[in-house]
Amino acid sequence: MFLGKEVRLNRIVNPKSGRMLAITVDHPITRGMMPGLVDIRSVMRKVVAGKPDGITMHKGIAEKVFAPYAGQASIILKASAYSVQYHPTYDTPVADVEEAVRFGADAISVGCIVGGPDQAQQLTFLGKISKEAASAGMPLVAHIYPKGALIKDQHDAEVLAYAVRAGAELGVDIIKTMWSGSAESFRSVVDACPSIVALAGGEMGETLEDYLRMTRQALDVGMRGVTYGRFVWSHPHTSAVIKSLSALMHDDASVEGALKVYERALEEEKDLQK
Repeated sequence: MFLGKEVRLNRIVNPKSGRMLAITVDHPITRGMMPGLVDIRSVMRKVVAGKPDGITMHKGIAEKVFAPYAGQASIILKASAYSVQYHPTYDTPVADVEEAVRFGADAISVGCIVGGPDQAQQLTFLGKISKEAASAGMPLVAHIYPKGALIKDQHDAEVLAYAVRAGAELGVDIIKTMWSGSAESFRSVVDACPSIVALAGGEMGETLEDYLRMTRQALDVGMRGVTYGRFVWSHPHTSAVIKSLSALMHDDASVEGALKVYERALEEEKDLQK
């Protein structure tokens, strides 16, 4: 591994825990203007205050919103985009490795959708950017989701295992995928992938405890990263949620222990408001 890549990886993957806690704020192109993400400056302030390892964002948000927080969290520059409404199985390039370097990013992130009619083009793109990232010493994060007409159940462990292994085969360092519904089935997903497997959030629960429990179960079978978005920044106490997730990821806390961290963070917020 090139030294530059190792330096960057150690900024987004905690050297002590060997795990990554990333928050994503890259949703508007994909899903439109979601209510919790309209005021992106307020969202960014709350996310940074929670002290995640990295924040996944597009280049315009990095330039116009993140600049005041430079050095407080790592930029994971999103370099592709798709739309659930207009082109749901094709993640198209919107940035490149050169831009990631220019923005001071510690990783570049792309999407890749398998199981749809555009899989061949998607894998071609992933292989190309993997080569470019490796040449620049830039860690590559890929959101590899099984979707499309050939996929009956996008949470099926077998198709998830195919997705993450495809990423590993093409040189991806950290692969974001969906929860399969149980620790037992998710173990087979993790076991299929020699790269770091990170868990997506999406709509996999309704409460903080739901997400903490899912995260704890995934950690127990070898998952080493989370890249959560919607639940975190739509929560009324974003920073406290991130701190509770950090307790799980980096301190190996139990669900109960992480909930206590959340409660303490709420008390600290109240004290600051006095």
